[in-house]
Amino acid sequence: RRKRTLTQYLQRFREFTSAMPDATVVLRSGSGEIEWFNSAAGRLLGLRAPQDVGQRIMNLVRHPIFTQYFHTAGFGDPIEFPSPVNEALMLAVSIVPYGREQLLLVARDNTRLHRLEEVRRDFVANVSHELRTPLTAILGFLETLCDDAEIDPEQRRRARNLMSQH
Repeated sequence: RRKRTLTQYLQRFREFTSAMPDATVVLRSGSGEIEWFNSAAGRLLGLRAPQDVGQRIMNLVRHPIFTQYFHTAGFGDPIEFPSPVNEALMLAVSIVPYGREQLLLVARDNTRLHRLEEVRRDFVANVSHELRTPLTAILGFLETLCDDAEIDPEQRRRARNLMSQH
């Protein structure tokens, strides 16, 4: 009966970890050897079961940002880098120490957020450029009008019309 209960718990654990959208990997703290990972780790990090269990994560995820993050062992804020499986996917990865000499690596697909940030940056750059062009023209006309008192009325009218258009 006890064995059946443990088997049911294990089955439920496998079901909920398979349903998680984030990659989850359990590592040995000192060596970085993989003890366990869910199916999302296969999709996002390219891990394969059972051959990658026991392998060092550094041998399988070889991005310089990840390597530096792993060796700092401080594991502060999450880092971002492209997925080793698909360069178009941007992953946010964090590592958390837990238990006895274990680490929990969590990788989330941050592609949509990364693209939204790029769109925002492009939008701000375009708006800034579009505002600078007419403002430069207006400032040039204003400087001319203020500095040169002998401009004839026709040129003043033309400058006011052009400023108005900009």
